[in-house]
Amino acid sequence: MRLVTKKANIRCGHQLGKVELKASQNFVRIDDTPILVRQDTQGCKIDGCPPIPPLKPCLVTLSEITGHSDFIRISGRPVTLDLLKGLTSGDPPATVPYTVHHPGQTFVRQK
Repeated sequence: MRLVTKKANIRCGHQLGKVELKASQNFVRIDDTPILVRQDTQGCKIDGCPPIPPLKPCLVTLSEITGHSDFIRISGRPVTLDLLKGLTSGDPPATVPYTVHHPGQTFVRQK
């Protein structure tokens, strides 16, 4: 399980929508890129998800379901792992997941 950074490739379940990531902390980094922590992927814009009528595209990430370390924390918040899974605003509502396609780094992992 690799730690996820702001350079990660996280996509909606339709595979074309890419999540625009933000990092809430900036002082712990891998290869000069901030590591993501719990809730960093909530409320992020999703670009590129195509509308599939009559369904609406994924536009924003909602809640994180799973994918955080039980052991590693930054300022008390669990770091995000490449097992991350959350939900998007796409149709049907709160059923289209988002997942990590690449964690943004290959150096640091949790065993």
